[in-house]
Amino acid sequence: MTPGIELLEGLNPAQREAVETIDGPLLIIAGPGSGKTRVITHRIAYLVRVREVSPYRIAAVTFTNKAAREMKDRLQRLVGTRSDALTVGTFHAFCALLLRRDGSYVGLPSNYTIYDAEDQLSLIKQAMELAELDPKQNPPQAIRSVISRAKSVLMDSQGLARHHKNYFEERCARVYHHYEELLARNNAADFDDLLMKAVQLLQEHQEVREKLQDRYQYLMVDEFQDTNVAQYRL
Repeated sequence: MTPGIELLEGLNPAQREAVETIDGPLLIIAGPGSGKTRVITHRIAYLVRVREVSPYRIAAVTFTNKAAREMKDRLQRLVGTRSDALTVGTFHAFCALLLRRDGSYVGLPSNYTIYDAEDQLSLIKQAMELAELDPKQNPPQAIRSVISRAKSVLMDSQGLARHHKNYFEERCARVYHHYEELLARNNAADFDDLLMKAVQLLQEHQEVREKLQDRYQYLMVDEFQDTNVAQYRL
């Protein structure tokens, strides 16, 4: 039997076609419960075990930690210890790894801190004090949401200041400016920064971009239709 051929057993014709199609871009359209994760993991295993592609050259990104864990577990069963060399995780985990290696190009040291939602809100309140805004009249959570939306479309504080749609967003831009400075002072990034700074890194530094383009021959994106601007640009 051809090595790894059992990977194709139990797949329906459409799934098998998706697993065996490895040349050029491929879009898989599938409804809930149709075996999407099964196809992605079997496709990766097929590349490794049948086509002898180095796991080092394969990346797969998804949206949730739960989905990433499920994908990793399945791949460990399908390819064994070779799964350790695969790059599999959420968009944010992929970007965090990239920034640990090359974040110095965009002002992040390798030991930068990732702020969670609580840390982020605390820093926004500090930024509001610097912007002289009353938290009773300007809810910090609402300001955080505006800043997060701006980052999801790759807009920094200057961009929000130029393109604000109302007076509240103009105030948010002032807070955003101080928030950026506080993050930089603390060698920190929030979750939205992971995406935005990774995109900035790849756009502005050709040597880093080419290094990744050379490494990853196969990139699989789970739930592609849910990507926002930053994820799509990445």
